[in-house]
Amino acid sequence: MDIGETAIDSIQDSVVRHYEKFRQLKLVVSGGIAGCVSKTVVAPLSRVTVLMQVQSMRPHKFNDGVNPNNLHMFASFRKIIREEGASGLWRGNLAMVCHRFPYAGVTFFVNASLRDRLDLLPLSALVPEQLRGLAAGAAGASAGVLLCYPLDVVKTRLITQTKREHYHGIVDALVRIRSEEGFRGWYRGLGVSMVTVVPTLSLNFALYEEFHHLYGAIDPAGPWHT
Repeated sequence: MDIGETAIDSIQDSVVRHYEKFRQLKLVVSGGIAGCVSKTVVAPLSRVTVLMQVQSMRPHKFNDGVNPNNLHMFASFRKIIREEGASGLWRGNLAMVCHRFPYAGVTFFVNASLRDRLDLLPLSALVPEQLRGLAAGAAGASAGVLLCYPLDVVKTRLITQTKREHYHGIVDALVRIRSEEGFRGWYRGLGVSMVTVVPTLSLNFALYEEFHHLYGAIDPAGPWHT
């Protein structure tokens, strides 16, 4: 057996030993790409939604001094294109993409790693499987939110900017927030986000596993398939 065949056999053995980790990595990468593409496609709608949500906070910008500017979706699209150009529809999208990949990676990695460790504990049989799934999902969601929250703040602030720009890109926003508001500025609103995201993702992971166990053995072809 030559060196090339030995190397190939070694790679194959490594793939077999780490198959589950490779599978999880593929899921994370695939999910990250899918999330970024889908978020990019609907980014204009997301930006208009955010602007309509926060417009009442800026009455000094009302054109007529009384009514908010962004009352209707298509009128908001036209206003953004007229004042900022077509690229304005995707303002903040790069920050979203930069946030999405590490967020998904951290969340899935921590969830999978902790779930494996919980299953191997000596007393794991005493803890219901659903509870272990909830704990692992909550830990994964918490880690993802905590580590990536500054980018989430930057994304939101870039989206809400209109004609007058206070932040000029991701790095500038991070630096300005840190200098003007301190370290806490990066994590403004973290508590509300944790209360919202952590239960959602922990239930998501736990219910996915539960339904996967319940219906994973069902033949998708069914008894009528010949």
